[in-house]
Amino acid sequence: MVTVIFMKIETVIGVVFLAMYLALSVAPSHGQTAGEILKVYEPLKRLERKTKLMEGAKKEGLLVFYGTLGVDAARPMLEKFRQAHPYISIGHYRSGSTGIYNRVVNEARAGKHEVDIIELSAGPVSDLIRGGFVDPYHSSETDAVRTEFIDPRHLWHAYHYLVVGLAFNKNLVKASAVPKTYQDLLLPQWKGRKMSLEKDAGDVFGGLLDSWGEKEGIEYFRRLAKQDVLIRSGYTLQAQLLAAGEVELVPWSHSQRPLLMADSGAPLGVTFLEPVLSKAQVLLLARRSPHPHAAALFIEWALSEEGQSFVGIDIVRSPVRIGQTQKYMELGRPKTKVITPEFLGQNYERYTKLYHEIFAIK
Repeated sequence: MVTVIFMKIETVIGVVFLAMYLALSVAPSHGQTAGEILKVYEPLKRLERKTKLMEGAKKEGLLVFYGTLGVDAARPMLEKFRQAHPYISIGHYRSGSTGIYNRVVNEARAGKHEVDIIELSAGPVSDLIRGGFVDPYHSSETDAVRTEFIDPRHLWHAYHYLVVGLAFNKNLVKASAVPKTYQDLLLPQWKGRKMSLEKDAGDVFGGLLDSWGEKEGIEYFRRLAKQDVLIRSGYTLQAQLLAAGEVELVPWSHSQRPLLMADSGAPLGVTFLEPVLSKAQVLLLARRSPHPHAAALFIEWALSEEGQSFVGIDIVRSPVRIGQTQKYMELGRPKTKVITPEFLGQNYERYTKLYHEIFAIK
């Protein structure tokens, strides 16, 4: 369900179906794509550009955001943006990567152009770009972003990243026994449903294959599959089951989750195995965005110092802005293997299929 959230600075005062509001919004000019409309602002200096975008966004009055970010993080983030721009109402649809991809594609093919901002992990992004569902936008904040998180074509904008770490239950695993390498996961002591892996981890699988070489990497994963690992869907669920003692290790957790749970008293620890992977989470401008000024304004805010501070402290993700502080500074690692849309490219489906075959995932 897509909802529109009418928010004041103080509170959320109502939720209604998106269809009740779309008729009031301003659509793009005849035949122009969102990128074409916004390109005229690129030569402008930051403050002048922001003023022009705000003028356009006030006329549009709405931003529709489709994303994979959990509601516990997405809702406060969108509300924070709304507080800065109270003339914009927010439409929000949340699903997994496949659900977001399918909705964007199906709506576009049906001639329904509702979404403005698409928020995704790297996996399906290349397919959306190749399919012509995304337009470029060159943010004025790009110069402040770490280079490994910049798309030179400006078709995607990484606004945070997730560091992949090995999470373990401190009550079940002694400090001296915590794996120090990926090879350690193949030791006999970890056999027998003591580890849990994410069901949809084609991105991590591909990152490790690329690091080790495909032949050696596939052989490693075949051996890992013989450890009788559990397969679960959902990184938060995996951390919860780990804390409950159902497993002893989660080899590729999204590290901020077990760290947060540990702060609340859960017996969890996190360590990092080389190569350390990080997963770029990106914002995309929908090619036929009906509210392009509001969309561009959101991208500018998300990459600004204010937006990145909110990302790093309030929703506890790793910001992409240079020198930005975050709640867990150990996650602001200077060197990780970054999984971006370009890295996965057309291999994402192949990686996912191969990963599922090796671990007999249906």
